[in-house]
Amino acid sequence: MRKVDIIVPIYNAYQFTEECIKSVIKHTDLSKHNLLLINDKSPDEKILPMLKKYEQENPEKKIIVLKNEENMGFVKSVNKGMSYSENDVILLNSDTEVTKNWLEKMLDCAYQNEYIATVTPLTNNGTIASVPNFGMDNELPANMTLDEYAQMIETCSLNRFPELTTANGFCMFIKRSAIKEIGLFDDETFGKGYGEENDFCYRALNRGYIHLLCDNTFVYHKGTQSFKKENMTKDRLTLVEEHMEKLRKKHEVYVNKTDHYLQVNPAQDVQENIRINVALYGKKRILFLVNEWEENMEMTGGASLHLKDIIQKMRQKDACFVVCPDKNDLSRFQVYLYTEKIGRILYNVKTELGMYGQLTFHEQSYYNVLERLFESFHFDIVHVHHFLFQTFDVAQIAEKYQAYMIATLHDLYLLCPSINMIHDGKFCSEIYPEKCTKCFNEKHKITENVLDNWRENVHKILQKFNQIIAPSENTKNLFLSTYPDLKIDVVEHGVEVLEIQEPKKTKKNTFDVAFVGAMARHKGSEILKKLVEQNTNPNLKIHLFGKTFDEILENETENYYFHGSYKRGQLPTLLKENNIDLVCMFTIWPETYSYTLTESYMAEIPVLAYDIGAIADRLKHDKLRLGASNRQFASNNFRKNRRH
Repeated sequence: MRKVDIIVPIYNAYQFTEECIKSVIKHTDLSKHNLLLINDKSPDEKILPMLKKYEQENPEKKIIVLKNEENMGFVKSVNKGMSYSENDVILLNSDTEVTKNWLEKMLDCAYQNEYIATVTPLTNNGTIASVPNFGMDNELPANMTLDEYAQMIETCSLNRFPELTTANGFCMFIKRSAIKEIGLFDDETFGKGYGEENDFCYRALNRGYIHLLCDNTFVYHKGTQSFKKENMTKDRLTLVEEHMEKLRKKHEVYVNKTDHYLQVNPAQDVQENIRINVALYGKKRILFLVNEWEENMEMTGGASLHLKDIIQKMRQKDACFVVCPDKNDLSRFQVYLYTEKIGRILYNVKTELGMYGQLTFHEQSYYNVLERLFESFHFDIVHVHHFLFQTFDVAQIAEKYQAYMIATLHDLYLLCPSINMIHDGKFCSEIYPEKCTKCFNEKHKITENVLDNWRENVHKILQKFNQIIAPSENTKNLFLSTYPDLKIDVVEHGVEVLEIQEPKKTKKNTFDVAFVGAMARHKGSEILKKLVEQNTNPNLKIHLFGKTFDEILENETENYYFHGSYKRGQLPTLLKENNIDLVCMFTIWPETYSYTLTESYMAEIPVLAYDIGAIADRLKHDKLRLGASNRQFASNNFRKNRRH
């Protein structure tokens, strides 16, 4: 067992000193380690009796009180303690308070390898070790105690243990092996304080040692006003400047390295991580995975729109994280954070995912990204809205960290990686091996039918989830036909109902039909093209509201109007303003929900669709606020105009 001697030089500051001693007794196993209290002839006569009291009242603990017959100063008192000791030491200021497991964590950090000389914990007031704001004096968070703050830092720590150019003397772990080789502090040059620990650390660097920041440990440092430049006496300021000059002459390269460290702040990820976790303290943390995400999404997939709605509601009291691939580089992932006051990208990280094909169940660099997120934020809930362009690794990691797992089935990707199960312009209601092989080759450059393998792996992953949600009965039934043992809950997407201003009615002799949304082949673009080509009836007007992936549909004709993309929530108004009589939704695959159907409902306009998927289910069961006569009028007129 490694023993550590905790050396506390003491000069007055009765209250601070007693609080320091109490914290060490509370959070340190003093049956194994020693607490060495050195009274540097404090003028306050209450100091020595107080130290003796703790020594005498705790006979089972190794508390040793030394007293200087003359005032020796901080540096010589430290050297006295290090000379008295034969073990590793921790130099601890009397105006500090230690926290749970502080010594054990610093020991573990120090003995990662033989070349580590010193270890410094995080603190609120320690320049190079200060968090959450680097190089500054920080107040403790108002919403947590010291113990809670220290526990939070330990829990969310990146455990990166960044290398420092120098330790900080407020709490400085030093290995005995380093003391034996390097010697004590230079009390001849720096006897009155300031620069002595820097000189020791720079001498250690000369011998190949390194210094680490223990980023899972927090020690509270009240700090001393006398060391702030604005409060220093002229003599003290002169002393500091003289010692700085001595350091620079003796260790010019290392002083420059420390200056550079203070400028570039290499451990800023540690500080940012703590800053974020302070803001998230007490909040439920939810991690969402989705295939596409942008700050200002308008014309995008239903999964992203649904997630946007969820976050808009939940961020008022919870912390919502989104992981999604970068659409311009599928090997890069962005991590967003949304709370009541925060909405921004946290990280933009590179992986090797996407470099070797899309059907990847595990990829180590991506796994590492996710695990680092879990280590930092310890998510309560993981909600997967799409696995596209990602792996199944999150299920394993969430299970490891005991997060509650939810999956929402927004399309058919987990039945077949073709997503919509469309091949040769038709929905694959029945799977034929020869067609699957051709489809996999066309879409994924895979030369064999791997559908069974895909479904086997998907099944294993879905079984890990605590809850699986489908937006419609139709979607649920499709998945149960392949994975009959799964429990799937049907929960329709919630939306905010918009109030649509009724435009002034105008007389017209036309029947206006609208196609809406992102018009791709599986959404009925081929049907729309044929309808536009074959329409010779001047009273039948066809409109497309939304983007299209077919340039032909961007060209307007006498009876065809391309309105282009619209912002979310605008569709009901656009339909009303253009006097639309009927909305056509001729998707050729089983949609799982359809936001465009919901917005058409808001406009109170009849919808015509194929009897397939969630759209058909909703049309059969939803109650529209349209009179029967209006519905009959629309239906009759559509049939009449179709004949032309």
